[in-house]
Amino acid sequence: MKNKILLGFILLNLTALADLDPSSAIERLKLKELSKTYPKEKIQNSLKGYKNIKSESLESLSDKAVLVDLNITTVDMLNKKNYSAISNYVDDFLDTNENTLGNIYDRNILERVSKKWSTTVAPKDTVLLDKLNLALANGLMTGYNLKNINEYANFKKELTASYGHNNITHALQLIALLKSEGLDAKIQLEPKTSAFLHNPNWGSPNYDHTILEDGKIVLTPTEYDLKFEFKNVNDKIKFTKIIDRYAKKDSKDQEGLIYKSWWQPFVQTDKIEGYNMLISHLVKNGNFEANVLTLPKNSEAFIKSMKSDSNLEVTAQEIWVNPAFYRFMEGDYK
Repeated sequence: MKNKILLGFILLNLTALADLDPSSAIERLKLKELSKTYPKEKIQNSLKGYKNIKSESLESLSDKAVLVDLNITTVDMLNKKNYSAISNYVDDFLDTNENTLGNIYDRNILERVSKKWSTTVAPKDTVLLDKLNLALANGLMTGYNLKNINEYANFKKELTASYGHNNITHALQLIALLKSEGLDAKIQLEPKTSAFLHNPNWGSPNYDHTILEDGKIVLTPTEYDLKFEFKNVNDKIKFTKIIDRYAKKDSKDQEGLIYKSWWQPFVQTDKIEGYNMLISHLVKNGNFEANVLTLPKNSEAFIKSMKSDSNLEVTAQEIWVNPAFYRFMEGDYK
């Protein structure tokens, strides 16, 4: 009896993990009425090369033809009964939490990113800003980002890398560069109000800024995080190497970099080889949330400061950043 129960459990789980078949996908995508409009000639044109075109029902074939026409799958994949792309598409379609502008390979993705940036309103929240600026003045952190949570990408964590900058031309060139290097990924642009201490080695501040009582300068530009969800971890690692090669400034007049590259580009992700661990603190108030990065040794003092005399929600988690940004956290400027 135990063996039968175990076998049933295994079969049930294998069924749950199985890829979605084309007809089930059409049902879940609510495209059945569209499928029924396909005449025989249209089906044949869409499924040229499909080996079972003479043996399957018109209903089954029309379902497959719709998926091919929408570029959700290919005839070659149908011949191999490889339905993984179909399953992935349906999962993404039904994921209402995800927030994306499209993919790197989309022909008009640069236009979408540029348009979103042009209509961006800098996130502001007085309660959070007052508390965070006090912590900044007391040396509990080097800076913070403030976002509206409704802009979050909500991509799959293990496949996501976050890239921060403030110049939209830089973002557009980066996306084009990634495409030229054969990388595709989902993209979301998350606007943010940033605040961080100005390093005297950078020269005169070029952004909006506030001067604290002790003379320290806090830069407050409107910036963005480009969120990328790659197809696999190897593509994410390739992305980090492209940043180091084409978006990391190592000398003042360095050529061969994309527009307005920084001394210390900012890449945040989960643990990967060669990256350094920081503590990310999320401080929430209503629809606004601040992300504060600290060295591990400063985390406890920062949390205590945020919770003092307030009802702010504070959560902490380990994240990993590129070596150049980690050096910035330690006070370096290169």
